[in-house]
Amino acid sequence: MSSPEDLADKFGELPDEVMAELQNMLRLYNIDAEELFFKWEGYCLKMGEDIKLNMKNITAFKDDAREQFEIEMRAKSKTAHAPAARGVQRAAKNAGDVFNMLDGLTPATPRSGPSAAKKKFEKAGYETPLAERTSKLAVGSPVGPGAGFRTPGAIASIPFSDRPDPGRVMEVLNPKIEMPQLPLPGSDGYQSRLKYTTIIEAPKFQYKPMYQKLNEGSLFLDDRIEEYAVAVQEEHNIPDDDFCNPCSQLPEEVVVVGRIVTDVMDSQKRTNEASLLLEASRAFGAGKRVRLDLSALKGYAFYPGMIVAFKATNPTGDKLIVKSILSPPRYFEASSFPSDLEEEVQKLAAGNLNVFIAAGPYTTDDNLDFEGLKELVDKIVETEPDAVFLSGPFIDTEHPKVKLGDFPVDMDNFSGYVLEDLFKQKITSQLNRITKSMVLLVPSTRDAVSKHVSFPQDRFPRKILGLQMNVQLLTNPCMVALNELLFGISSADILFHLNMQEVKATGKGIEMNTFHRLANYVISSSHFYPLFPAPEASQVGYTTPIDLQWMRLAGFVNSIKPDVLILPSNLPGTVKVVSGVVTVNPGFLSTKRTAGTYAFMTIQPPTKVLEEENIVPAPDKEFTLKRRVYNRARVEIRRI
Repeated sequence: MSSPEDLADKFGELPDEVMAELQNMLRLYNIDAEELFFKWEGYCLKMGEDIKLNMKNITAFKDDAREQFEIEMRAKSKTAHAPAARGVQRAAKNAGDVFNMLDGLTPATPRSGPSAAKKKFEKAGYETPLAERTSKLAVGSPVGPGAGFRTPGAIASIPFSDRPDPGRVMEVLNPKIEMPQLPLPGSDGYQSRLKYTTIIEAPKFQYKPMYQKLNEGSLFLDDRIEEYAVAVQEEHNIPDDDFCNPCSQLPEEVVVVGRIVTDVMDSQKRTNEASLLLEASRAFGAGKRVRLDLSALKGYAFYPGMIVAFKATNPTGDKLIVKSILSPPRYFEASSFPSDLEEEVQKLAAGNLNVFIAAGPYTTDDNLDFEGLKELVDKIVETEPDAVFLSGPFIDTEHPKVKLGDFPVDMDNFSGYVLEDLFKQKITSQLNRITKSMVLLVPSTRDAVSKHVSFPQDRFPRKILGLQMNVQLLTNPCMVALNELLFGISSADILFHLNMQEVKATGKGIEMNTFHRLANYVISSSHFYPLFPAPEASQVGYTTPIDLQWMRLAGFVNSIKPDVLILPSNLPGTVKVVSGVVTVNPGFLSTKRTAGTYAFMTIQPPTKVLEEENIVPAPDKEFTLKRRVYNRARVEIRRI
């Protein structure tokens, strides 16, 4: 059992009564301090808010832990006492439908014999009404649960009208920039103020999903290492002879390049320093792996899939002793010709460029009312921003009611597509209220209406969802230009996934701010999802299907850093300038049990950029200027 010192090391200094409660939980569940701390982190994420360690919250945490423990014990008990499968038996005559799908819903499908009726009667006293029946029907069947049905396992949510601190600004970037008066006087809508361009190869995203070829996936992994080696060589002016195979005997210090991997096989266990290995490419080391010795480093931060370059030795051939880490290559910053910046100034003559940013889920787990989305659209219609970024999931496959088909179907307007009709009823009806703003939709792999189930992901279908023409459909991930501003966005929760898999030791040169460090992994790798492999469902609560052979589509186009990087995450909403990029996590508009957050951004025209460079009215196009959006943008994280 862990000591009080172990608890203090994980949780910090705590009052004696709180420490005593934590020690009781260690004894009760026979776990150590680290596992208890992981449970506490999971509880905080589930609640969707910052929670202090006091007696009130510890009591609620204990209740939640006890409930989870009981669920696990019941599941184990069912598995242990499950009867052995019997041989296939012939169906009795007059036994109703072949697969019992109709389950007595019509008079024409009676159950056979009194024993079946008795069994059904006995089950009715404690089973969820119609749960078995709805699970046997196709998703979204017109036959749904009756009145008073409550989805099993749903967490009681806080009513939207009672949500805490609506409208409160949680964080601000560049507060000295004044907020504009919205709607902008003299503005006639986004058409005259925005020039929209997608910076992607959209047809490539229409690949056949989840049809992977192992050799093509391995080629992508190899290419990432070799491309990184070339970039590091150019960055640090390293001779060719200095690069060596990390898996061979290396008595002298050399440069090695490879991918960080882990040998932790149990998804319930966290990756640690002892589990890290370096995997070479086939060209550099025949794809072999070697264990890492990081004891000589004062500080480090790694994650599985990270491409790294070390100065290291390997005297015995079975352990790579890392002496230092070579800094990653610096990629291009976005820039523009002066004449293009002048054109943008003219377009924004009425005032700043204004953008709303929000991410799904858009409703709590106990309903499909989408009250948060309605409130957000009310604000958009009232303020008339130029653009609105909305990322999925919209109709979430992980939502309890969507899983069970627990929602009504309008049979009078039934198109034959149940979930698409639900999208039109709940989402399209709201988006069609927005007429003076450009809406940019990014799907999620958890979107029930997306035909593309893997990442990278193709766009939503416009026609079947009934979306109007001011709605631009983006791939996931995507890079788009609004005038001269380059936006990058992905709905994959890479920040949360990296946070779960990261291995770090604080020391010299290691960024202490978690969000800054995680976002920098994405920017320095020039890739929207540098983690490999993706975490399992047991670690984050859902599956992230990665189509490895197409992951090149998730890289930054031409390795150019965007001006604004939008990375929605389960982590608390925040905004930071990371490596010169305005990086925004708007948070989720709805958590499992309460309303969440969104982001508002206002960006000044590039007038000062041109003035500081003393640009003449008709400049040549022989040079470009850095756009420096991090100095011109005010970003607020707001509660809905």
